[in-house]
Amino acid sequence: MKNKFSEQLSLALDRHKESTQQQIADRTHVSPGQLSRLKSGSRSTDPQIRKSLANVINDFWLSYSGARENFGVLSFQNDRQLQGDMFSALMKQREEQRQREELETEFEEAIAVKPRDRTPAQQLVIERYAREYAEEISAEITDLAKKAEYAGIPMDKLQEVIDKVNRKNG
Repeated sequence: MKNKFSEQLSLALDRHKESTQQQIADRTHVSPGQLSRLKSGSRSTDPQIRKSLANVINDFWLSYSGARENFGVLSFQNDRQLQGDMFSALMKQREEQRQREELETEFEEAIAVKPRDRTPAQQLVIERYAREYAEEISAEITDLAKKAEYAGIPMDKLQEVIDKVNRKNG
């Protein structure tokens, strides 16, 4: 049974024509059979193998999928809307952003109330906000990557920008 990482590994290996699967297996210190099982999803991966594969293959979507697995990053990369019409995806993303902004206002009002005086509804807003905010961050990353891909910006160039921001911000 395929998982999201194995799906992205299959796609990355198809895109990565510079090396054979044997060479990738050798560079990541796994056997070709193990690489095949990872690709099919019949073997689970540990964080070190995901990191090693992402580094060797140097594929943005595989790295993002590995980060999702390793660090619990939410992923919207398989959203059918994003794979189709970019305009529709943009409108959907903007509507979701508007809804999250409304929730943010409710959140700010709820946290202004002393904890002992909060209503159950305010407490739910506070709990929901963290989840919605994490989804917003992931949606923005996926939106950026899809737009870059649509515009013809190579994923390795986008990865350079992301790496630079990460180095700057820690």
